[in-house]
Amino acid sequence: NPVDVIHRSILNHPSRRKSSSLIVADFGCGDAALARKLLRVKRTGSKKKRKNRTDTGEASAFVVHSFDLVASCDLVTACDMANVPLDDASVDVAVFCLSLMGTNLADFIREAHRVLKTEGGILKIAEVRSRFESTQGGGQKGRGVDEIKEFCEVLEKLGFQTTKVDRSNKMFVLLECRKNDKEPDKELKYSAKPCIYKRR
Repeated sequence: NPVDVIHRSILNHPSRRKSSSLIVADFGCGDAALARKLLRVKRTGSKKKRKNRTDTGEASAFVVHSFDLVASCDLVTACDMANVPLDDASVDVAVFCLSLMGTNLADFIREAHRVLKTEGGILKIAEVRSRFESTQGGGQKGRGVDEIKEFCEVLEKLGFQTTKVDRSNKMFVLLECRKNDKEPDKELKYSAKPCIYKRR
């Protein structure tokens, strides 16, 4: 499950601090599975009760903002993912987990760029490989890799430097990017192929 992979990677985030919570924005969160997992993690050494406290009253190690078109529970804020109710440069980690849908994904990625902190802001993307890899010509691996590379080039034009591409899972590709010092291309448009993965 890519949610589990992203959860583990956020737990190992280098910016996690004992004194304050790591701020995560989950774009297209569904039923807020990532938030449920992260909010169970307690902040080490904290005795104060805060807004992001766990069920035991102890402060969570994370603040998680979960966004989707429809609020499936009280953890989710219903909104357009191209216009989320967060301040500029206020988030440590932005996540798109099987949620880059629509006719212009660039709008969502530009919004992630806006809310991520300039220093150390991380974008994590998990998507079905078939959306970025061609199955024509016998499903040649070389062409598939080139199409993921093309997506990484799009990300760079939108203000992100790809630091990690994980193709180890046969169904999903996982990308990690850092916010760079470039302003996103405001005119760029991008859409991926339809998802052909079916959940069982």
